[in-house]
Amino acid sequence: MSLPTGATVVGIKCTDGTVVATDSLVSWGTLVLTNKGVKAFKLTDTIVLASAGLTSDYQMLVNRLRAQIRLYELDNKKPITVKALSKMVANTLYARRFMPLYVQTVIVGVDKDGPALYTLDMGGSLIPDEFTATGTGVRTAYGVLEKDYRPNLTVKDAEGIAVNAVRAGIERDVQSGGAIRVLVVTKDGVTEKVVE
Repeated sequence: MSLPTGATVVGIKCTDGTVVATDSLVSWGTLVLTNKGVKAFKLTDTIVLASAGLTSDYQMLVNRLRAQIRLYELDNKKPITVKALSKMVANTLYARRFMPLYVQTVIVGVDKDGPALYTLDMGGSLIPDEFTATGTGVRTAYGVLEKDYRPNLTVKDAEGIAVNAVRAGIERDVQSGGAIRVLVVTKDGVTEKVVE
């Protein structure tokens, strides 16, 4: 489905963590709303959600998830896992499949089971993977990922690959642009940087 807003979002699972990178252009059709948009969100100390699609939809989803995470952790008296959070998102998206949230979502993180990466479509399909890309810049981003990805990458190596994949999306997709935001998740937490 073609969306009136674009993005390039890339996620990579590594041996010591995960990396997600996004562009920062928010558009509506041919109108650029801002080149300082945020498309990746820290949900817990070690889990990040990044999304392409309609900005209002993924902002609402993030706000809802932050509340649901608190309730989950109060009920279970333990931190939520990446898989449990991803299933929570999948259930939310599936329940709204007839009036969908226009989002394509990537969830990365580290928990007791190690690094994890999941990608979800608007209908709530939940797909674990080693690397992924989504948004309108996906075709060129996947070209870089498929060329440069190799098993047993460290987050240090994956950062460069993720930036290059998003940069390729920006160069070939008119609805992607702005600075590249990179979030690295390890067992020690989330670090973020911006690449111009």
